Amino acid sequence: MLYIFKRIVLLILISNCFNTGFAFNQNPYSNSHIPINQKVLFIGNSFTFYWNLPSQVEQMSIESGLNFDVNHISIPSAKLRDHWNNPNLKLLLKNETFDHIIIQEHSTYPLSNPDDTKVYFDLIRSLIPPKTQIHFFSTWMYPTIEKFNTMNLEYPIEESIKLIVSKTNTKIIPVGRAFKLFKSRYPKFNLLMEDNKHPNPNGTYLASCVIYSHITGQSSLNLSKRYKGKDSKEVDIYYSIVEDEVLNYIQQISDEIIL
Repeated sequence: MLYIFKRIVLLILISNCFNTGFAFNQNPYSNSHIPINQKVLFIGNSFTFYWNLPSQVEQMSIESGLNFDVNHISIPSAKLRDHWNNPNLKLLLKNETFDHIIIQEHSTYPLSNPDDTKVYFDLIRSLIPPKTQIHFFSTWMYPTIEKFNTMNLEYPIEESIKLIVSKTNTKIIPVGRAFKLFKSRYPKFNLLMEDNKHPNPNGTYLASCVIYSHITGQSSLNLSKRYKGKDSKEVDIYYSIVEDEVLNYIQQISDEIIL
């Protein structure tokens, strides 16, 4: 029954993105009465939207008094090429200014098609004003992309991204590095879904902690283990939940990687 419940929740999550062709989140559940300190935009795919990662980062910032306004444009399986060809992204970047933009490429492309990634990263970057800090979300290795690690590097995705963003002021968010360290320390706890690719609630929470601390410079220790918002009927909805036994391990790994 637990497996079936997980699959139903996952299907609902994914269907919300397919219904519009993309997910453009204006975050109707955010605390609109709280003064906004910084605006953050995620550009990505399912590695970004699984288990409401952008909303978790926003709630972490609100809990710590930093009050981010977080939006995202995420398309299932999207490559940066797809985002460049998305008029909604161009319209958004034309009409709004963000303090931080977090870019996440298709999980295989930094290794299998780095030249394509660089071309479209540079094109998207050309639409972003210089005062906006750009971040590149370095994702994790998983079994089916190990074949692309032809040089047997410890952090192959991160190393490829370094070349892609070289000579720019882009900062790399080393989420994949955190996943690898967590797996080596705590193999008892999984970070991935049954497909051995997408993040489960633990994995998304770890990614959220890493991104939060990367942007803020603050520790994720003592952040809440669950975050909730309100649906259109003002009923509580939970973005994700992690258990007590793994919470501190995740936060400690994030701090070790970032701080």
